[in-house]
Amino acid sequence: MLKFIIKSYSLILVFALLGSQVQVFSQNNCDDQDDTDLVNFSSLSPVQSEIVDLRGWAKQDNGSWLSAPNRIPFTDEKTNKGTGGERKLGQDNIIALQLRKVMVGNKQYNVIVKRYYDGDYEFPVLHEKWRGYKSLDFFVFPSYKLEEILPNEIPFNEQYAVNLQLYARGTVKDYESKYVHVDDEIVAAIQRVERGEIVNDWNIVFAVFPIKNGDNEVVRFKLIKSFNKAYLASFYTAPSNWEKNFEMTFYETNFFRFKSFIRDAQEYVLDVTENIDQLSVEGAYENNYNWGILKYQMGDWPTAIDYFNEALKINPEPNDFLIYSFRGNARSKMRRYNDAIDDFDKALDMKPKDIMDYSNWVKNYFNRGVAKYYLEDLGGACRDWNKALELGFGQAHDFIMDYCE
Repeated sequence: MLKFIIKSYSLILVFALLGSQVQVFSQNNCDDQDDTDLVNFSSLSPVQSEIVDLRGWAKQDNGSWLSAPNRIPFTDEKTNKGTGGERKLGQDNIIALQLRKVMVGNKQYNVIVKRYYDGDYEFPVLHEKWRGYKSLDFFVFPSYKLEEILPNEIPFNEQYAVNLQLYARGTVKDYESKYVHVDDEIVAAIQRVERGEIVNDWNIVFAVFPIKNGDNEVVRFKLIKSFNKAYLASFYTAPSNWEKNFEMTFYETNFFRFKSFIRDAQEYVLDVTENIDQLSVEGAYENNYNWGILKYQMGDWPTAIDYFNEALKINPEPNDFLIYSFRGNARSKMRRYNDAIDDFDKALDMKPKDIMDYSNWVKNYFNRGVAKYYLEDLGGACRDWNKALELGFGQAHDFIMDYCE
């Protein structure tokens, strides 16, 4: 749990003077909203992990295998050597494969975002005037599936496949266009499913093949699109069909990259329960703490504060300064700056012994400075920002230059 909190803190516990310095969630995250507007909406995290270094493989008509960086070639030599715009796209290509997190109600989901090169002809029949651009596909699935994609005990040299049981999916064409807002598109698609306006008809099976040959470790994988039908998922995930998933095409990357891709996203998935009757005192504290973090991620600052308060009632003397850091930021979001400063004071009184926690602890000086700025205590804000800079938080430099003499 601690590892998650440290990483998430580095993402979300830094404010700017005119809003949050890191915009964590794409929707309903404005300071001028009523508290009620902050409850029960889909919220999208930044990118939590990413793979960009891939090699695509395709079996040719003559039985040989052909590969290309980040692209699966066509199966025939003539098409691969063609000059048309679509030739460069291959059968499939990936610019980057990303994982993000989304909360839908009280449930934790992840989003696979596949960015790729795309395009079309202005005159398709004549294959004239090709226009290239970048598009993306996104697939929303329950977070617990991450452990199935890469179990704790790595099954090297064994193929397997995971039914992701998609909640929602979609495509965003030409996402670099100034008229396209990717996060809004993803959140809107999730909300349409959430409200029952549409039914998701698509699914993804994630086929995985970790290979270890001496010191060389790689992973082959494939995202298999299908209709959202139980019999199709059963077909692709059946052990008797695992080898067929890799018979013609697949992507390959170093094992350590693939492992980081999954594990980095898993660090943001917290264990929580709504049934607290069986929990120990320590378990009840951790459960409330984790619910506070999740509600913070959803932008539900009042409920996040309630959970942090409940955790501190159970354990009034925590050994982790981050609970005060989180609550301080939630209070700042609600413009309760004096209360926020009190929390940052408490966090700063708990100087960590572990050097790995130090950089996160220093950010409390910066955040306290922001709260003081909003209270029109510019002198106090500048002292805190200078202290943060002195202790290694480089982002404080810009605020000192902009707001302090």
